[in-house]
Amino acid sequence: MLTASTRGRGPLRRLLVLLKPETRLVIIGTVFQFLQALTFLPIVIAPSWLIDNILVRNAPLPPLSVAEKGWWLVAFAVFNLLVWPPHAWCTVKAHAYTQRVVRATIARLRRLIVDQLQRMSLSFFTMRGAGALSNQVTVDLSRIEGFLAGISGSFIVAQCSGMVSLAYLAWLNPLLIVVGACALPLQLALTRFMGLRLQAAHKRAQKSGEGFAAKIVEFIGGMRQTKGFGNEDLLARDLGRSIEQMRLDGLEASIATRWMSMAMQFIFQYMDCLVWCINGWFFVNGRMTLGEMVAFAALYGYVRQALNAWISAYESWMPAAPGMVALLEIVDSSELEDYVHPQQQVQLAGELHFSGVSFVYPGNERAVLEHIDLVIPAGQRVGLVGETGAGKSTFLDLIVAYYTPTAGSITYDGHTLEVIGRRQLRRATAIMGQEPFLWNASIRENIRFGRPGASNDEVEKAARSAQAHDFISALEHGYDTGCGERGAKLSGGQRQRIALARVFLRDPSLVILDEPTSALDLGTEAKLQEDLDVLCRGRTTFIVAHRLSTLRGVDRVLVFKDGRIVEDGAPDDLLARPNGHFARLHALQQGLPAGHGDRP
Repeated sequence: MLTASTRGRGPLRRLLVLLKPETRLVIIGTVFQFLQALTFLPIVIAPSWLIDNILVRNAPLPPLSVAEKGWWLVAFAVFNLLVWPPHAWCTVKAHAYTQRVVRATIARLRRLIVDQLQRMSLSFFTMRGAGALSNQVTVDLSRIEGFLAGISGSFIVAQCSGMVSLAYLAWLNPLLIVVGACALPLQLALTRFMGLRLQAAHKRAQKSGEGFAAKIVEFIGGMRQTKGFGNEDLLARDLGRSIEQMRLDGLEASIATRWMSMAMQFIFQYMDCLVWCINGWFFVNGRMTLGEMVAFAALYGYVRQALNAWISAYESWMPAAPGMVALLEIVDSSELEDYVHPQQQVQLAGELHFSGVSFVYPGNERAVLEHIDLVIPAGQRVGLVGETGAGKSTFLDLIVAYYTPTAGSITYDGHTLEVIGRRQLRRATAIMGQEPFLWNASIRENIRFGRPGASNDEVEKAARSAQAHDFISALEHGYDTGCGERGAKLSGGQRQRIALARVFLRDPSLVILDEPTSALDLGTEAKLQEDLDVLCRGRTTFIVAHRLSTLRGVDRVLVFKDGRIVEDGAPDDLLARPNGHFARLHALQQGLPAGHGDRP
């Protein structure tokens, strides 16, 4: 497999490493391909025998009557009829085995990439972008599959046919083989000369494809905003530039490849010319019969196909190589989350202890959080307040270990993350972000994602708790209604309530709600607050809210400003501070004078 032990090898060698588990199938397929070539040889050679021994029968062979020649022609037809079925059987078997090898290898590579992506840190996806990654997993893998299909199918068959034909031609006339072999040094020199240029051209084409894929993802995802601002022409021009760049880079790579192909073909054609001249000279001088000329011409074509297969394999590898390099960058990336087995199985109660925690995003210099010292008792309900960019979301990301603190530490019930492991932590956590994400599946399956083994009754109970059951039941297909891509078939409020139902079903120790009622009307929000009170009872809960009415019933409020916690206390205590940040935010939302002390 593509492990650390294979690093340092070229992308082609590392790709071929993936074939190792299929060694048995490769051997069997190669044997059938050799038999495919061997069973076809009599079909190619038989016409030369027919010409020399039946149709043009020269001395010292006695002449044949027209009737005798007719019977021989019938025998020739029967011979071809008998030889073809074994050849066809070997051909189909060879194809079956090579297809099994190719599809198993590509599936293994896909699983390797997907498994690796699941282990990558959140920052990796933030830096790379969905468009480029999806392009690699789809387009680049398709090119690699095409390359493997070529070398395992037509390439190996061509080599087997070429070797069998070469052996017969060497017996027939060794001198002509020497003449034909003169093309090899010229081909190798040309391949070396043009190889670097082709690699650079295809690398640019691959990067252009990644850039366009990223823009298409943004284009589709932002269609509502684009139409809302009436900026269709602006986006069209931007995409047009990307399309034009793809066209130019792809054209350059295609033309460079074609020039190399034509140069190779010129060498082949000229060698063919020399071979035919020598072949004709031998025939004129009586050193070769007409049948042998026909056989030589036919079999020399198979030798040429074997050489051409090398060129075709090289040409198909050129566009596949940059994609393989990009996929290897994912495989070899060190931006991994630590998914080691937990050192200890813990039933988390939800107590958190922040000790001197600071965090800086990779590639940035400014700290997003600075010197956070905090103890959150188990079961406490905590509201997070602050201006946009103050550090609230990053604080929550650190709690669920999406990121690791740059400085300081976080413990969970007195245990470090290394002891309990990320998976054990996250299985005890339920999260609902500002923009609820729904899969392109049924409503039932989206809710059940909170606890995959839940029954239909449990799913329905969770939906009732999230005030979602009524609108779900009113849909034509009820809980089996498809949500569409990213929940596009539902309204924002419906998506939010389904995501809340998922949280209810989760039954977690830690609950993280990021603006949980932002898309709900005031009446539904009031009903939902009662259910949130039930959900959060006895669970450590963090609620991010810009609408302070969402914080009803919290035990404690943390006010963030410029990456620091500037206020920490019960809501009533913070409201009593006349110049406090929380009191000011509350007054602004209520339209009251600063320092007004009514509780939200």
